[in-house]
Amino acid sequence: MSKTILLADDSVTIRKVVELTLMDEPYELVSVGSGSEALEKLSSEIDLVIADVHMPGADGYEVCQEVKQRTPGVPVMLLVGTFESYDADKADAAGADDHLKKPFDSQDLLARVRGLLASSRAVDPVGGEEPAPQPEPELEPEPEPEPELEPESGSPGAAAVMAPLAEEGIEPAAAATSVEPSDATVDRIARRVVELLSEETVREVAWEVIPDLAEIVIKERLSELESEVE
Repeated sequence: MSKTILLADDSVTIRKVVELTLMDEPYELVSVGSGSEALEKLSSEIDLVIADVHMPGADGYEVCQEVKQRTPGVPVMLLVGTFESYDADKADAAGADDHLKKPFDSQDLLARVRGLLASSRAVDPVGGEEPAPQPEPELEPEPEPEPELEPESGSPGAAAVMAPLAEEGIEPAAAATSVEPSDATVDRIARRVVELLSEETVREVAWEVIPDLAEIVIKERLSELESEVE
């Protein structure tokens, strides 16, 4: 039987990422942009709730507390932004089962969702029946990490930077001191560095930067529109 997940987050970007992450899974996703909407959608048909800690209306802690009061057996996972505060004591008091920091790895999110759904228990919120025993979820083996190349210096991208310098005939030691390459040389080196960057590295950088920038731009534009209305 398909499981129903209720997602509450005021970030359009995060809602879309979660939707894409779960699109091939046997889950039905109900997505809303505020805590108030989440409480309106909450019903006995919901199997898991994912709520942002900071959002309009009821925040994630309040949503979690209400979920636990109405449907005690439904697990709740809280989301918290990179630059947002997370109150662990408040989350524990509300009964949160897990929390995840944004931006997150899609496979990490998927593993947590599977684990929470597998360990959830169907408790009668009115009669208070004892939860039925559930089998322990089988943990998927973690993939072995790919070997990392040892850079010549302490920074992660040193190898990718040094290779283009060598191609241009510039010694690393000289590059760090008095040599000032021409604009054309700098352009060629920059292009070569981008070519050497792995697709995984580019995705990680984009995932770290783009959502935060999008949120900032959207919030600034909303503020401008509100000012114009006033």
